[in-house]
Formats: sequence, C-alpha cells, structure tokens
Amino acid sequence: MAKNCNACKKGSFDETKITAGQIKKIKTLQHRVGVDDAVYEFLVKEYSGGRTSSCTGMYYYEAGRLIDHLERLALNLTKTWEKRHSDCSKYECLGKRGDDMATPAQLRMIECMWKERSYVASKDKEKMLRRFLGRFGVSDILFLTKEDIRKVKKALDHMPVLTAVSATRRRKQYALRVQA
Repeated sequence: MAKNCNACKKGSFDETKITAGQIKKIKTLQHRVGVDDAVYEFLVKEYSGGRTSSCTGMYYYEAGRLIDHLERLALNLTKTWEKRHSDCSKYECLGKRGDDMATPAQLRMIECMWKERSYVASKDKEKMLRRFLGRFGVSDILFLTKEDIRKVKKALDHMPVLTAVSATRRRKQYALRVQA
C-alpha cells in the first residue's frame, strides 16, 4: 500500500471511503468488460462483505480489490477476444459445456434468425435479443439449453423475416412509438 494513500493517513482501512477516482475507474471497467447491473451488484456485495450493492458505499481497500478483479477480467477478455477472432468461430471458445447446453452452432443459428427478424437498430439488436430471451427465463444467449433452443426457434419461426423495405418501415414505426 502506498505511504501517502488516504487509508494510511487515517490509520485504518475500515474508516476510509472510496475516492472519486476509484468510482470512475470501477464504472469505466464495468462498461469496458461488459458487466451488466446484476453481476455488478453481485461483485460489489461480494467485495464489500455484503454491506452494500453500490460502489459508492464501499471502502477504499474494498474498491481497490474490486478494481484489481475487474482489470484481470478485462485482460482475460482481451486475450479471449483475440483468440476467438484468430482461431475459431463465434461461441466455439466457450469450452466444455454440459450435455444439456446449446451447441455453438445452435447459438449462431438463433443469433442469425434474430438478426433476420429484428427491426431495431443494429446497435440495440443484442440488447433486444436478451430481452426476448427473458421471456423464456434466460438472461443471455450463452445460457440457452437445448430445450430452450427448441422453444426459441419455434417462436422465431413464427416471426416474419424482414425485407429491407419492411425493416425500414418498422424502424420508423418503432421510433415514433418511442418518441410518443
């Protein structure tokens, strides 16, 4: 620990609150790594001993440990991302999954079917896919089981495939509804 840090000046790590710089770094890492709110709250509770679910309520040393964890996560994701793009197809690098979990090919199929049928802007397609999967009790495409794949595929099969004209029309209708 640095000799001139706030915790050392006070003499006790328990009394020192998180700094503004630490909050900024945690939020930056959260978004860079892609940690959603539920996982973020879990991590904060884990590193604060269950005392708080917001980083602003953390202590200096707790925030430091959380920052270290998020930085390691960011480094690991960067290596995984580079490996995936150079060596294998999307979802192939998930590793050994259970027999009941969806295969990488099935995950790519669902993602492709969604892209053909979704009328939201491309930057929101992933978010809307997660929202759609929530109807089946799944928070992300990575957690789909083979049984879920069957249900999701059936639902997507009932949705019309969008042509360029109908997609533009639906985006405009969606934008008007959002503005209203």
